[in-house]
Amino acid sequence: MSLKEFKSGIIVTGIICLCTGLFSMAHYMGWLAQDTTLLGNLARAVYGPDVRQEMNRLQAVKEMSPDIPRITALCYHEVRPDRADDPLNVAPELFRRHIREFKKAGYAFICISDLRLYMAGMAELPEKAVLIAFDDGYADNYDYAYPILMDEQVPGTFFVVSGTVGKENRMTAEELREMRANGMEIGSHTVNHENLADMGDDEIDYELRQSREALEKILGRPVYALAYPEGKIDRAVLDKVEKYYDMAFLASVSPEKKQTLYTLQRYGVFSWNEHIESIFRNR
Repeated sequence: MSLKEFKSGIIVTGIICLCTGLFSMAHYMGWLAQDTTLLGNLARAVYGPDVRQEMNRLQAVKEMSPDIPRITALCYHEVRPDRADDPLNVAPELFRRHIREFKKAGYAFICISDLRLYMAGMAELPEKAVLIAFDDGYADNYDYAYPILMDEQVPGTFFVVSGTVGKENRMTAEELREMRANGMEIGSHTVNHENLADMGDDEIDYELRQSREALEKILGRPVYALAYPEGKIDRAVLDKVEKYYDMAFLASVSPEKKQTLYTLQRYGVFSWNEHIESIFRNR
């Protein structure tokens, strides 16, 4: 090897080392966590999804709300291949990507029965636990989301509006029973999907009690979890919900707010969440 070739080799090696170092530093600093360009995808392929932001949030949850389960909870609505312009619709292939990225990041998938056992002191939760939930009971949940969950061997929790079961673009009673028999879990999303915080005491009581009773009649099993319509509540709602349910979920995340078993926070998941890192920015 000539001296000229040797020098060229040293320069090339130095450039490669510099680029590698800068790439590693960018990942370490979290600069690529939200990046969907080539560099961001390369970092995701090399290091896996960057979930440090979420783990930091959960540590803060543990300190602020030590009595609640320390989990990452998600709120999907529709999962269908069309309607790409609908922010609440996550395409099936994107939904599967989310699941696989959580797997790659070392998460274990749980459902509301796992939370119930944990709260009863009968089971522990994984360090990285994620709960996948769906609100409203859309027909596409059965047509598209449910087959993906079965294929990926992941449980899902479906919060259903009892008054719309079997109606247009909603799941049927038979579909709910099939899903429940195959490991999915069903919760209440009230009778009519109206803002509970705008109701009087009797109306709140009806929405909470009647939805639970109707779903239990369909399923032949207890229904013990609720998702608030639009995630809206007030003191009157909280006073009533404890009478009928063991836990209840919001549809947003507010890291600065203390949580209870009846104000469990979930990330809304939207069409623009190309990777799971972006979900952790939703509020």
